[in-house]
Amino acid sequence: MDVDRTPPRPALLRRVRPTLLVVALTLALLTLAALAGIPFMAEPAPAAFLDLPWWVLAAGFAATEACVFHLQIRREARTVSISELPLVLGLFLASPVQLLIGRLAGSAAIFVLHRRSSLLKTVFNLAMIALQTSVAVAVFHLVGGGREVTSSLVWLGGYAGPIAANCVASIALALVIAVYEGDLRIRPILRNMVSGDPAAPLVITVGLVAVLSLTVAPHSAVLLLLTGAALLLGYRGYAALADRHLNTERLYRFAQAVTSAPEVDETLRNVLREARELLHAERAEVAFVASDGGDVAHVRLGATGRLGRSSEAPAPADQWLLSRVVGDGEPLLITRGTRDADERRWLDAQVAREAVAVPLRGGTGILGVLVVTDRLGDVRTYAEDDVRLLETVAHHTSVALQNGKLMDQLRHDALHDALTGLPNRAALQRQMAAALEEVADGRSPGAAVMILDLDRFKEVNDTLGHQHGDLLLVEVGTRLRTAVGPAGFVARLGGDEFAILLSGIDDEDRAVRVGRRLLRSLEQPVPLDGLEVEVGGSLGLAMAPAHATDPAGLLKRADMAMYDAKASTGGLRLYEPDADSDNPRRLMLVSELRTALSHGRIEVHVQPQGRLATGETVGVEALVRWNHAELGFIPPDEFIPVAERSGLIGLVTTRVLDLSLAAVADWRRQGVDLGVAVNLSTRSLLDADLVDEVSRLLRRHGVPASRLTLEVTEGSVMADPARAIALLHQLRALGVRLSVDDFGTGYSSLSYLKSLPVDEVKIDRSFVTNLSGQNEDVAIVRAIVDLGRHLGLEVVAEGIEDQPTWDLLSSMGCDLGQGWHHGRPMPTAEFVPWLRAHAGSAGQRPALRVL
Repeated sequence: MDVDRTPPRPALLRRVRPTLLVVALTLALLTLAALAGIPFMAEPAPAAFLDLPWWVLAAGFAATEACVFHLQIRREARTVSISELPLVLGLFLASPVQLLIGRLAGSAAIFVLHRRSSLLKTVFNLAMIALQTSVAVAVFHLVGGGREVTSSLVWLGGYAGPIAANCVASIALALVIAVYEGDLRIRPILRNMVSGDPAAPLVITVGLVAVLSLTVAPHSAVLLLLTGAALLLGYRGYAALADRHLNTERLYRFAQAVTSAPEVDETLRNVLREARELLHAERAEVAFVASDGGDVAHVRLGATGRLGRSSEAPAPADQWLLSRVVGDGEPLLITRGTRDADERRWLDAQVAREAVAVPLRGGTGILGVLVVTDRLGDVRTYAEDDVRLLETVAHHTSVALQNGKLMDQLRHDALHDALTGLPNRAALQRQMAAALEEVADGRSPGAAVMILDLDRFKEVNDTLGHQHGDLLLVEVGTRLRTAVGPAGFVARLGGDEFAILLSGIDDEDRAVRVGRRLLRSLEQPVPLDGLEVEVGGSLGLAMAPAHATDPAGLLKRADMAMYDAKASTGGLRLYEPDADSDNPRRLMLVSELRTALSHGRIEVHVQPQGRLATGETVGVEALVRWNHAELGFIPPDEFIPVAERSGLIGLVTTRVLDLSLAAVADWRRQGVDLGVAVNLSTRSLLDADLVDEVSRLLRRHGVPASRLTLEVTEGSVMADPARAIALLHQLRALGVRLSVDDFGTGYSSLSYLKSLPVDEVKIDRSFVTNLSGQNEDVAIVRAIVDLGRHLGLEVVAEGIEDQPTWDLLSSMGCDLGQGWHHGRPMPTAEFVPWLRAHAGSAGQRPALRVL
């Protein structure tokens, strides 16, 4: 199809499609309101003794809409009003025209002046109210029209009219929600129509009693007005008192839990769980001021109930919060929609809408900050009552944490490895910073850093299991500490990697001798439950100031020397600057990458995936892109290894996931319901917080888990199979799809695939690029396709560059294809226009679902 014949501005139309549908629905509601109400607009008021003017009814409707009750039900805040009361009075004591005008005027005033609703939302709600009122008038007059006020049929009409109006509102609200979410569920609509608002019959009864009282004695209006106001205020007070009573009960239970919890983790878990529940918060966190140097230890409660810890220097936004709460010693309330620049900056950094932060006090001062963010539901935001409630939680927490041993344990846990008891990476970096500062000041001649990686640790895990692997790591840590003695600082970096820092040393030969002694300590077999296990190591050594003068640079060079040692047979290698010609650029890239991440310069492009049998586009793969302002395009093969070695890979992964899911959410709003595949690195599979991060981003963007596919390579899983497979099962439990990338280049065994909870395999492009009917790659590809089919997995071929390769793969039974032949990588904003044009030009039916 000729692209020039495409209707003008299609992208704009797709963006405003939900708005247009809501406008159409609004017009339909107004039309139905006219059809239902016009035949009865000329009817007189049933109670001829009193004719309420429209402005009195408007005041009544405005009062009942303004004085609503917010009830927290599970994870949502529900609004309950008593608007049926003025509706019943209007049905009996006013003409239909006066009732309609009064209700629309009162409701419009509330929507515009009190709730400050958008124009579209206000117009839709007024149209719905017009239809509700017309239906109530029609049903009321059809059931009890022309009869005395005291007639039972008139009273029945007084019940039937408002209840029918509520049913109409349920249907209208369900339709407008379906416009935006693309999911119209009939059963909940029917359930709401049957059950409705449980308070509505009671409110209608009160209204009917008021009508009867006015019929007998019109001067009782003043008494009824005073009584109604008293009941309204009383019920609001009762609701607030019930909420406070529930909070008191929870505080009592919380106080018992934190005072009886024997372990640090259990205490903190109770604190954060109860803080999140009491304030109906999405997230809760404690930030401890861990040292005089300004480092902060964060303890967070994840979506799965697991505690996450980190210790790091605070970012500028966090420093602002700490100065406000810890420095001033005062609580901080950040409400939804705040216009304060500092508050807005902190919320953006936390990806939050609102927050409450209170100081956590100890016996000697403020220990840290207790923070909750994002109240569940869209009706209420945090207020001063919530601040006082969180301060009470913080007080109980402080009592539980004032014990000196507990605080020492918190600091120890933040800086030590839980398995071996050795200092962790954060503690090593702190120690290195101090040692290198002494070198820079001339107080120390130098320092040496070694990185040790166990050579046969994977074999122990695979053969004996993860438990024996843990025992081996504990024994290795003990031997290293014994071998280095008090002159060295031993730390576990993670997995089977250890680091050793020697301060006050500038003699390479002496450092090498210490390294040899460390390797000799591993020569003796390690006894594990009656078995003797032999394990060796590869050790890299770097010296300061000869090789680097900063902690990151020194670790980087020791890591490079360690990889050289692995490739040799010597077991130990000293960093050689001459063999690292690209090193200055790599070091520069670390700094530039950190800046690019903080300023949002890392982008995501997507490449379409098509079904080989039909050519239909069924998904995309996310491809990370970095276009440097001075260096130009930097390929992922260059900066991803830099990110992995510098510890930035977690931020890169979060950035790619965030942008990819944001794109999927935007496409869904445009009517395109396709999933996205994102690659995970080896380090990501070892990140214990990955599951919580994926869950948080899916919730943030409102994307179903089934629309996200996470791709892992065979090598990344086999680096630590037990941990990786356990994490993959947790991701699968979220509903995320899993794929094995570059299949055919690693283990590629049946038993290996059967152990993974994956949905698809991707044939490595090296087998596809030069595929033809005569070469040996055909047999390999056919074997992978057959293996995937027998295991019930989808098979994806990447790197398809021409039609013959596409046709050949299709004839083999391969399911999906990806490559320049089907579609080039493109920015996310260009994908939907490409999809529309591609579907039309190819004569295929696009994989679209109207939302």
